[in-house]
Amino acid sequence: MAEPLLEIRDLTKHYGAVRALKGINLQVQAGTIYGFIGPNGAGKTTTIRILAGLIRPTRGHSYLDGHDLATDRIPAAEGLRTLVEVPQFYPGLSGHENLSVFGRLARAERGEVDELLEAVGLTEAAKRAVGGYSLGMRQRLGIAQALIGNPRLVVLDEPMNGLDPSAIHLVREIIQTRRREHGVTFFLSSHLLHDVESLCDEVGIIHRGEIVAEGKIDELLSGSISGFRLQCQDSAAALAVLEEKLANAKPHAGEGGHVIVTGDESLLAELNRVLLDAGQPPHSVIPIRETLERYFIEMTEGVMG
Repeated sequence: MAEPLLEIRDLTKHYGAVRALKGINLQVQAGTIYGFIGPNGAGKTTTIRILAGLIRPTRGHSYLDGHDLATDRIPAAEGLRTLVEVPQFYPGLSGHENLSVFGRLARAERGEVDELLEAVGLTEAAKRAVGGYSLGMRQRLGIAQALIGNPRLVVLDEPMNGLDPSAIHLVREIIQTRRREHGVTFFLSSHLLHDVESLCDEVGIIHRGEIVAEGKIDELLSGSISGFRLQCQDSAAALAVLEEKLANAKPHAGEGGHVIVTGDESLLAELNRVLLDAGQPPHSVIPIRETLERYFIEMTEGVMG
C-alpha cells in the first residue's frame, strides 16, 4: 500500500485533568474522502484544531506527506487548507476581494477566484460586502477559500453547517468534483451521517478521545446485517407462517410483495427451515445491511452528536 498522505500517530491532548484525545492513530490515503465522526465532546474538533495548527498536542504527531505538522509546519502546511468552525472574513470587502486576498497568499492560478465563486454559487453576490452575507453564504465562501490554490489535503469541520438542502447538494458535488478532477483529498467532520455515508470512502469513529472503528464504509457495514428481505411465490402465505413460527423476528409485509424479517445471520438457517417445512421456499433472501447511523450508535454506546 502507498504511503498515506495524512498520518496521525499517538495523538494525545490533555486539558488539565481532561483527556480530550487518548493516543489516536489513523491514516488517510491520497485521493480519499475520509469522514471523521463522533458525538459532541468526542475529540473531533480538538483533532482538527491540532491539524490546523491552532493548538499543540500534549503528545504524538501528525504528518502530511511525511512532514510533521508541528515541527515542519511550513512545508507541511503548503499543501493543507482547513475550514474550522465558522469561517472569518474581512466584512467590509466583497466576496471576490476576500477570496482574492487568500488566492494571492495561496499563489492561485489566474481565474481561479472566479471559477470557485461560480462553483459555490456566489457569482451574483461576488461584489457584495461579506458583512451582508448570510451564514450559508459565508460557509460557501469558506469552502471556496479552503479549495483555492489547489491544495493536496482539505480539512473541513462541519462543512454543511448553515446550508439549506440545495446548498448541501452543491457542496457534495464540489467535493466529489475536486477529488475526481484535481485529486484533492478531503478529511471532513460532520454530524450528517447520511451525507458521510453517501460521500465518503472511509470513516473513522471517535468516542471519548479514542478511535473505536475505522475503515472503508462498505466493509464496516458488510458484517452488520439487521434483517432479510424475502421474495416468495405466495408472500401472504409465507408471512402468515413466519408470524406464527418466528414472531420474534417481527415479520411484516414490505414494498414490492417482499416479506421483511428482523435479525442477524444466525436467523437464516431457521428462517429457511420454517419456510421449507411449510412448503413456502423463498425465491430470494436479500440481507438488509445496517446504515452508518445505526452502526455509529452501536459503536458510541448510543451517544448522539
